[in-house]
Amino acid sequence: MGRITMVDGSSAAWSPLEGSPGEIPSPAWEIEASTSDDGRCETGLWRREPDTWAFERPYDEVALILSGAATIETADGRTLALGPGDVLITTKGSKGAWRISDTLTKFYAIYRHDDPPADPDVRVVGTDEPLAWAVLENPPGDDAPPGEEVVISRSADRRFATGFWRRAPETGTFERTYDEIALIQEGVVDVEPTDGGTLAVRSGDVLVTPMGSSGVWRAHEAVRKFWVVYHA
Repeated sequence: MGRITMVDGSSAAWSPLEGSPGEIPSPAWEIEASTSDDGRCETGLWRREPDTWAFERPYDEVALILSGAATIETADGRTLALGPGDVLITTKGSKGAWRISDTLTKFYAIYRHDDPPADPDVRVVGTDEPLAWAVLENPPGDDAPPGEEVVISRSADRRFATGFWRRAPETGTFERTYDEIALIQEGVVDVEPTDGGTLAVRSGDVLVTPMGSSGVWRAHEAVRKFWVVYHA
């Protein structure tokens, strides 16, 4: 059974990244949240001071911007602005340049796959962009208001996906048939793993519930999370 873990967004230790590219180059730091057993899916928190550098993605990456400001200049001539709450999607083979103007922090999810780049893309889902929320069906016996979800991205092989989820306060059980990593954006939750203990999860924390894990979810406030799902 997978072990449930949490990264405390307010107190976790940041590790400096060596050899960061850039014109200055400026310092960067990272907190690793999870790596799948097969090494294909990685998540974590990343921070970088103002700088400019070019990139070419050898993997798919989806990133939720938590703070700061930047622009992305794409290979096809577009300039995309980034700020808190925006989601940046850069698929394998995409190219461009980062220009960070205000120290930027992001929650990132990387998916490494062997498929050739089908249609390299860089796009931003803006924080003010209307989202097509879908109402989820409650499990039997759950009379609380149902949750809602929207899928932001899904890989071509459908093994890796990201999105948002929200629900009113409720208590229920879960049993994971996939890896899920969630950045809690709003709310207060106590997670009680089946193998014992309690994790107090708050806004800004990253909750990792791997395949095979199970437990009880107790939401004391309305919760909104940005989730990453990986089917190994």
